[in-house]
Amino acid sequence: MSSNPHVLDDHQMAKFFRGFELITEFREIMYTEKSLARHLPKLINGAIEYQFLPYYFSDVPNWRLSFRKLLGQERIVPDYVMTGPGKSGSSDLVSHLLFHPNVLPPLAKEPKMHRVKNWRMCYPTVKEKQQAEERIGGPVRCGYLDPEMHRLEVMDELYQLNPNCKVILILRDPVARAYSYWKWEVFMGARALKGRQKLSYFNDFSSYIERAIDFFPSIPMETFCGHQVLDDGIYYKAVELWIKRFGRDNVMVADVAEYFKDRQPILEKIQKFLDLPLVNIPEYSKKANENPLKLPPADKKTKEALAQFYRPYNEKLFDLLGCEFKWQ
Repeated sequence: MSSNPHVLDDHQMAKFFRGFELITEFREIMYTEKSLARHLPKLINGAIEYQFLPYYFSDVPNWRLSFRKLLGQERIVPDYVMTGPGKSGSSDLVSHLLFHPNVLPPLAKEPKMHRVKNWRMCYPTVKEKQQAEERIGGPVRCGYLDPEMHRLEVMDELYQLNPNCKVILILRDPVARAYSYWKWEVFMGARALKGRQKLSYFNDFSSYIERAIDFFPSIPMETFCGHQVLDDGIYYKAVELWIKRFGRDNVMVADVAEYFKDRQPILEKIQKFLDLPLVNIPEYSKKANENPLKLPPADKKTKEALAQFYRPYNEKLFDLLGCEFKWQ
């Protein structure tokens, strides 16, 4: 593997993480603080900075998308898709791939195709891509990075735009994903949960999962994040549909645990899959999109219940892939 021609320090890499940090700071204040007044200067400064970021986690200011649309320039379509279920831990992996000199970042990691009409404005112009390829002297890739594996309308739209698109599905042990999702529910719903006895099961992982399993599949769980905790951990059918749509040779499926164990091997696999020059991708000192809440770890009994629940679905996934992941 060659060395990276562009040595990046933390300051240069930080632009791909600043959007995550600002969104997390905003949510932490809005959802968990009793008084907003003392945080007003920080909120105002953050809101101003947010208007002009070079790269967003999500929710690009409308004026920036509208301005790009007014320019009337032809925009590229994604060359690859890197997606998975929510809370799969893919944000850090997705962001690190953007350090590759042959990868052109979109304006936002999560352009929210399903609800943002002008989402295509998040992508570089055809001219910008051509200029990047001339400057680098090789192919340039730009991806769709939203964790929307279960949204079939997104899959269909991406196929219509580019049927030769390469697809990377990032999966996570569904037991670990369920715990991470519960933490996200508690974080996002912190203000609404205060004093509401009927929702007290949210405050305890074991009670939350016990209720979810008891209700499944007849009754949807209450949610602050818009997804179903158990459903989004059932992967095999969505993976099967992506493979059928884009073709097995165009779909790579990876366990995110490989990445967090050792980043470079999985990043190398992805570079080969995308036909990118192999480079050593630098590692940023902070994790992307990390939940700031510190909560008790998942208890053994609940993890075993989840493992038992997911076992038949995982077996179908492994049969489909012809390999097994070391999941609980």
